[in-house]
Amino acid sequence: MTKKKGLGKGLAALIGEAEDPNLSKSEIKEINESKSNEIPIEFLFPNKNQPRKIFDQEKINELSQSIKQKGLILPILVKKIDEKNYQIIAGERRWRASQKAGLHNVPVIIKNLDDKEILEIALIENMQREDLNPIEEAEGITRLQEEYQYTQEELAKILGKSRPQISNTIRLLKLPHKVQEFVQNKSLSAGHARTLVGVEQAYSIAQIAIKKDMNVRQLETYIAYIKNKKNKKRGNKLKDPNILSLENEITQMLGLSTKIEQRGNEKGKLEIFYNNLEQFNDLLKKLRS
Repeated sequence: MTKKKGLGKGLAALIGEAEDPNLSKSEIKEINESKSNEIPIEFLFPNKNQPRKIFDQEKINELSQSIKQKGLILPILVKKIDEKNYQIIAGERRWRASQKAGLHNVPVIIKNLDDKEILEIALIENMQREDLNPIEEAEGITRLQEEYQYTQEELAKILGKSRPQISNTIRLLKLPHKVQEFVQNKSLSAGHARTLVGVEQAYSIAQIAIKKDMNVRQLETYIAYIKNKKNKKRGNKLKDPNILSLENEITQMLGLSTKIEQRGNEKGKLEIFYNNLEQFNDLLKKLRS
């Protein structure tokens, strides 16, 4: 898939905040010239497809105070829509803080990008600043995958993550909506959430984990206990909690569901489940490397 130059270099290189030997002279000239743009703040409007949905008002207030004292140092990246309207690509938090600070004009860098590139950059910027919660990140990655036919391998390269990280992030969207809310409001970490994917009664277990302030390992042990308790009621053979913990660990490493069957003290069987050929090919690459 063809991508425009600059998208994989990080936001800093894209807007000229870092030297990059791969940029051509014409690109450097374009970046330097674009830095002089300053437009009325009311001409800017947010991107409705911005992956970040939750803004920390306390941090915006802190940034607003800084802007009042020192001005807006880092320009806002925008796309020109018409003579008076500009869509924010990266920098909505700075725009909100600048409004609070009472700025009339703000520095901008204008880039002519398509919707796919805008979503890529918005994801990269927020992830570099760690501004997205895991659910917002999963939703943004899923949009790139579904709307623009990106493979997980391509997404891993663009976003600077491993293929299993991409897979595990996307899997968070399989959680019940109420559990996703726990992740969004930081009651649960991404590690807790990954442990709960595919677990029956995930919501009630998540509530217990929050109430008892469990760490991820404690939550894994508790889920293993619940599963064994259910197996006992069904008359199935109890599975060693250590085996259940290993299943979860391998699942996190590969980004694929796994199952371990213990046969005696030393023998056993490991099953790995994949949903499509892309996942299977990624697994083969890992095994061959």
